[in-house]
Amino acid sequence: MNQNDHLSSNMATGDRFIKQNLKSGRESNSGGNISIISIESTTVMLLQNGRVITWGKNSDDNQVPPRIAEFAELQDIVSISATKSAFSALRADGSVSIWDSFLNDLLPPQSKVNKMKNIVSVSSIPIRDVFTGLRADGSIASWGAVDFLNTALPRMCGLSLHNIISLSATEQSFAALRADGSVVSWGLDFLPTPPEIAALKDIVSLSSTNNTFVALRANGNVVSWGVEIIPPEIAKLQDIVSITTNYNYAAALRADHSVVSWWGIVVPPEIAALKDIVSLSATPYAFAALRADRSVVAWGDIDIGGTLPLKIAQLNDIVSLSAADCAFAALRADGSVVAWGQPSRGGYVPPEIAKLKDIVSLSASHSAFAALRADGRSVGWGGGDTKAHGEYD
Repeated sequence: MNQNDHLSSNMATGDRFIKQNLKSGRESNSGGNISIISIESTTVMLLQNGRVITWGKNSDDNQVPPRIAEFAELQDIVSISATKSAFSALRADGSVSIWDSFLNDLLPPQSKVNKMKNIVSVSSIPIRDVFTGLRADGSIASWGAVDFLNTALPRMCGLSLHNIISLSATEQSFAALRADGSVVSWGLDFLPTPPEIAALKDIVSLSSTNNTFVALRANGNVVSWGVEIIPPEIAKLQDIVSITTNYNYAAALRADHSVVSWWGIVVPPEIAALKDIVSLSATPYAFAALRADRSVVAWGDIDIGGTLPLKIAQLNDIVSLSAADCAFAALRADGSVVAWGQPSRGGYVPPEIAKLKDIVSLSASHSAFAALRADGRSVGWGGGDTKAHGEYD
């Protein structure tokens, strides 16, 4: 998981560090204001006009959560975020609107959330039903499950939570990157930042798995804190330019355009030997890499994207990758899109969308994909079915 909030791929490496699609497993936003999120069997997609559309069924009562209808009337949403039971919508004026899909008392009264102003981005811990918003002044605000907040907020009191520029989250804790290149963390398991890492002033990005934070330093070195420890052969490297994480594992792109991984999902020898990889993307148990010749390679769990279909493996016109929990999608140079993985969770592109030639960017939730078209319209697929959704006519 990475809550640098899913920066789109940048092929240039002259400035050493590559911004790329770093996956959280819950939501992603790699193209303009388009965003897509999923809770259980409900998917919500943000359109370019600031409104949302939904599809899917509530697994409890076979009804789309009724409170979503309230948000269909909003016309100023700029991004959306989700936990396992709730949605938050960031609006153009920097305020936040919320709704709770399954639990009536999970979230605070909307009036309290409305007092939060100047929010510029929102991160979440899905399993704990808690959100943290980053304000324009570099401070933060949190809302969500009372049990988490009652435990975590007192631990925040002694921390210097200012000048924050990005947030990352494990399943239990948040970490923040400050403008001076230092980091700080807090949460249920606390994952206190070790003194030797807290003293650093050269961290350029944060990533996370379900139980460990990973930080990339300006010197190309990687450090971590939490449950897992960086293996010695990775810790000694000084040429890492980007990190991609998923549920338990991590991979890194090196300056020579090769890739390394640790904590599992070993890179196959034929892929480890490549020196032309330009970006990485990840499902929870698989990785995909875009090569300089615009072809793609993948490895990991074959059921969730670790093996490429032959037709996709033969393509050499792919310009970007996106990943959900059980599938990958790829944008081609002609503006079309292909996908692989579990069909109902994004691995099958419906014919109405497969025929399009005007797609300019992709986004992903844990079970669905959204595509932004050149004219500003949006389409989506996955989320528990194999139908086309959105503006595909």
